[in-house]
Amino acid sequence: MSEQQYANGQLRVNVDATVKTITLYQPEKKNAINADMAHALLSVMKESAQDDCRVIILTGAAKDFCAGADLDPRALAGAGIDVASFLKETYNPLILAMRGMDKPIIAKVRGVCVGIGWNFALGCDLIYATPNARFSQIFTRIGLSSDGGGSYFLWERLGHQRAFEMLAFHEQISGEQALEMNLVNGLFPEETIDELVKEKADLLANGPYLAIQRSKSNLRSAQNFGLEAALTQEADNQGKNFISMDFMEGISAFLQKRAAKFRGK
Repeated sequence: MSEQQYANGQLRVNVDATVKTITLYQPEKKNAINADMAHALLSVMKESAQDDCRVIILTGAAKDFCAGADLDPRALAGAGIDVASFLKETYNPLILAMRGMDKPIIAKVRGVCVGIGWNFALGCDLIYATPNARFSQIFTRIGLSSDGGGSYFLWERLGHQRAFEMLAFHEQISGEQALEMNLVNGLFPEETIDELVKEKADLLANGPYLAIQRSKSNLRSAQNFGLEAALTQEADNQGKNFISMDFMEGISAFLQKRAAKFRGK
């Protein structure tokens, strides 16, 4: 396993075979994300779309995922920060990079997951959390509206009225409530979440990887362009799958009643 550190060690990247784990590392602030961390995370995500990793796990250090943006009014006062430009140049391309790559991304969430931190998790393809996880679109609590795609992600999952309620009243929900609302894929006990999420990542990395990537591509086409575009994308991707080595191996394994050994080719 190899490790790299970015943003003065506040973002850490570990690679184990073809699974890359990206850890927000500011535990004394519940992994609140500052500008340097955001720029580093964008850079790492762009690199990850092109490198040899097959699955990405996004998580936070210690007992929390992310407490949102690292906002210190004393530092911000009179700083003349162009927030709109920062969001358009950093958070927005980061979320688009996560959704735009075909590689699956898993959010592993424990503890606090609020504000932009929750929207980072919602930008992933799978979210697994501990029962003690706490989610909130906390923005209006301090006089802000959502950013990082929160309005889109909650509208997509909950519809207008419920999404507005969560945004307007900065409602906090537990891991159990998030599961009931289909906002997470599953809950794992604190003592086993690392192991179980790694198992999920390994299943993706060692499974029919071309088909898995193209499944994400199909979903993106459906979300962005509707049914007709999804049908065309599905047909094009299925044509590629049919001439892949993975498909031949899958068929052979099925007929021979054995486990398939996919190679991602």
